[in-house]
Amino acid sequence: MQPLFALTLAASSLASGGSDSHAPESSATTILLFVGLIGGAYLLAHFVVEVLRQRYLFVSGLEYMLLGAVLGPAVWASFHPLSDLTALAPAIAFAAGWVGLLYGMELNLRTLLTTPDRSVWLAVVESVGTALGVMWVAKLFFASGYAGVPVTDWEAWCAAAVLGCAAAAGSSSAVDLLQARYDGLDTQLLPLLRRSARLADIVAIIGLGVVFCIFHEGETRTAAPVDWTAWILITGGLGVFVGVMFVLFLGDDRSENSRFLALVGIIVFASGAAFFLSISALVVNLILGLILVNTRAGHGAYETVVGTSKPVSLILLVFAGALWQPVPLFPALLAVSGFVLLRIALKWFWSLIASLGNPIRSDIVRGLIAQGDAAVAIAISFTLLFEGPAVDLAYTAILGSVLLTEFVAPRLLRDLLVDAGELREDLGMSTAAR
Repeated sequence: MQPLFALTLAASSLASGGSDSHAPESSATTILLFVGLIGGAYLLAHFVVEVLRQRYLFVSGLEYMLLGAVLGPAVWASFHPLSDLTALAPAIAFAAGWVGLLYGMELNLRTLLTTPDRSVWLAVVESVGTALGVMWVAKLFFASGYAGVPVTDWEAWCAAAVLGCAAAAGSSSAVDLLQARYDGLDTQLLPLLRRSARLADIVAIIGLGVVFCIFHEGETRTAAPVDWTAWILITGGLGVFVGVMFVLFLGDDRSENSRFLALVGIIVFASGAAFFLSISALVVNLILGLILVNTRAGHGAYETVVGTSKPVSLILLVFAGALWQPVPLFPALLAVSGFVLLRIALKWFWSLIASLGNPIRSDIVRGLIAQGDAAVAIAISFTLLFEGPAVDLAYTAILGSVLLTEFVAPRLLRDLLVDAGELREDLGMSTAAR
């Protein structure tokens, strides 16, 4: 499925970007170079890095971001095939849309309504509280002048709001890593943390969609100006429309290959439409996933999407590195360190509030530190639709936070399980991790 996914991604990108009359050959070269290098990186990760991650308990996308940065225009400014990422914009929007679809499929209403734990309460309280706190402090940071770049009030609010959404996002990567290392571990914390992290990602993605509607950029191509409330209705309406059309189109076909190709087609359409309207492809595809997972075809489609999650994560990291633009060193260090520390402090406070009066551990924040695909997709979506020094600085802060928190999160989670009595420190690794 992974090679098929890469080929389909290249084909969809060529179909979308190959119509550029200026440089169709260079567009094709750019896409094929990226797909080839991503394929090689995936093989390296599958046979080498994955074993090291399980043995030494770390999650890192640094190698893939560095690969993307080396291939991006920041390095190859004079090498034409890699100096302009315009040809890759449809592929990038498609990958972000796939992430939105995956998280939308976490909203199986039957499962959510029958889940006995407090994951929904924990996710909403800590993600919303963290987002609002980070947004407010980030606005003060941009307005203070410490950002080191000229920023208007509008740009400061926009960048601060996106930073808030990214801060709300979590990741289940540490949970997945420990479950793979300690195969068969009987635990109540890991399922709770995984559901909470995924739901926090959904809250963050929905928040990003609202931010894009409030700070909408681009031509509306309408007879009269469209305000932000109308853009919210357009975003939701587009998601519902493509969701209903997909369910009708898919019908009762149970073939995995046909499901996969149908998913690719509808994501290309939904992401392209969102990109054209300058709205969030993440939210449009999230609504699509919500509709799909609550139909008869939902289970099979969910398995198909989950089966491609690893190559999508890898592609997002490479694209994230390629889109990165250098920023002044001191403001970058200040933004990254401030963002990481403030996010952790706010998550600790709000998770503590969420634990009052219920069985949730007061130190549950030790399992909620990680950031992953949702935060990366949020950053990529932001930099695709907006530009400016504040955008570049916020983008750097998000990627730096993802790298740092993903690296330390598995060990913090393991220590939490040990303190909770659900894991012995000397418990051996699963056979799969050896």
